[in-house]
Amino acid sequence: METAETNPPKRKREPTQRLKGSPLNEADWIDAATGILVDENVRGIRIDALCKKLGVTKGSFYWHFSGRPALLAILLQNWRKRMTTNVIDRLGAQTVDPTARLRALLALPRRSRSPKFARIEQSIRDWGRRDTQARDAVQEVDVIRLNYLEELFEQQGFAPAVAKRRAYIAYAMLMGDSVLRDTLDPNGADAMLDDIMDLLTQKETAL
Repeated sequence: METAETNPPKRKREPTQRLKGSPLNEADWIDAATGILVDENVRGIRIDALCKKLGVTKGSFYWHFSGRPALLAILLQNWRKRMTTNVIDRLGAQTVDPTARLRALLALPRRSRSPKFARIEQSIRDWGRRDTQARDAVQEVDVIRLNYLEELFEQQGFAPAVAKRRAYIAYAMLMGDSVLRDTLDPNGADAMLDDIMDLLTQKETAL
């Protein structure tokens, strides 16, 4: 006779939480991992946690990635592309005017989706304080961004040494604004941006 012990009742399957109805792709895993990074920290990015979040088995994960280190490496690459190189490419497609590109960059923290991106940025940088791979990625991104700003100032006619100093000041303003706007968001953001542009681009001031 079969008993409850030999045939235990089947557990009810938990509802899936897939991001899309279609089969998951690499971007779905990266988005899910990024969400965990922001809400928790990098230690929360575990294969079992991701699979539960997406409502799939581990086999689906290993179809896309050889393991957790590979996922983390691609997550950093995605951040670099999405929040640095893609931004530079879009600016280049919009205008050739270096002053207009600079203004567009400095206005980024004021866009509607910027708070979300700022949280990702802060989470990546927090990760970089504890991990060499992430720290190297952050440093690489900072160098790319700073070099791009230097090019914008040089294209406006500033000498390389001056362009380098102004680029650093501009980057510090950009990064600071992305953080401070949560607690010290000033009125008249457009007027403030005008003041920043005047400060950074006036020829007679030695910064």
